[in-house]
Amino acid sequence: MPHAFPKRADVVVIGGGFAGAATAYHLARHGVSDVVVLEKEATCGYHASGRNAAMCRQLTEDELFTDYTIKGAAFLREPPAEFCDAPLLDRTGSILLVDDPSHLTALARSAAARRLPFELVTPESLAVRWPRLSDVPCAGGIFFASDGVIDVHALLQGFLRGARDGGARVIVNCEVTGFEPLESSLDKVSVRTSRGSIDARCVVMAAGAWAEGLGRKANASPHTFTPIHRHLFVTEPVADMDKTAPFVWHVGSREFYVRGEGTGYLISGCDETEVEAHDARVSPDAVDNLAAKLSTVAPQLLNLGIARSWACLRTFAPNRRPVIEWDAERSWLLWVAGLGGHGATSSAAIGEAASTKLLARVAR
Repeated sequence: MPHAFPKRADVVVIGGGFAGAATAYHLARHGVSDVVVLEKEATCGYHASGRNAAMCRQLTEDELFTDYTIKGAAFLREPPAEFCDAPLLDRTGSILLVDDPSHLTALARSAAARRLPFELVTPESLAVRWPRLSDVPCAGGIFFASDGVIDVHALLQGFLRGARDGGARVIVNCEVTGFEPLESSLDKVSVRTSRGSIDARCVVMAAGAWAEGLGRKANASPHTFTPIHRHLFVTEPVADMDKTAPFVWHVGSREFYVRGEGTGYLISGCDETEVEAHDARVSPDAVDNLAAKLSTVAPQLLNLGIARSWACLRTFAPNRRPVIEWDAERSWLLWVAGLGGHGATSSAAIGEAASTKLLARVAR
């Protein structure tokens, strides 16, 4: 028999992707059980959380993000015993390639400052490890043995299962339609949804590409989040593929990445198109655009047939940093958004940071 729709909760989390699920999970671990997660789709993780490249990359373009990804990667390598039945991370390692030596020096300094073990990679050693990338234009790279490929499904389900075990309700097919502050208390709000209303002490805005629009419905302080459309491709089977090879991400002006996926390769030309929030679909010219990109950076990947492709939205704040903060206008609203392309790796740390802010408010 289905449960009745809840009428109230201490915390309502909007969004069942990595940001929302990880926040609910950490609240449960701290004993906060009166939590409701609302997901407008039929399944959690339908959008960005389920369509990413699943690469655990600890060293990012931003120092704050790197703090979160390093901490999140530690969780991926050693999750709590009850979190999952199999490893979350296949430690293939990663190689970040750059255009010029100064960029390589900056990356090495950043890694050393965080005591993140690394090795420098020359173009010659790259060619030995990745023969198909022997003609990639680069000044060299940096190898991180502790990076790898994430089981994103197991990660998301672990967060959701842990939240449910702690008492949280996860409700799908439930779209948030508006907010109404309660007259009895300016610190509480009624969250209107397609299935009814819930009175809440706190609301977590973890709606990814839809966060900005929902923030406007709440009359919250202005927050800008830009959804970026990107394509990913999986090639047809490759006979000589090395399944143990580290993923390679060129982080210079010729940005692209490639890693093993089953019997083929997962490739993205790292295209970026600003769009409105929507259910991302593959553009008609996507394969042609990938071919044009690879012809200049990795021509030996050009002769691999494309077996399947998909599109995703990565959502960024203007400074491309994650936003985990209380709203200036609505004291009940906590923003947890703008995870960009590092949501899977950083999610455990992001959720912990968000839950810490919520604990002080819920405990009052």
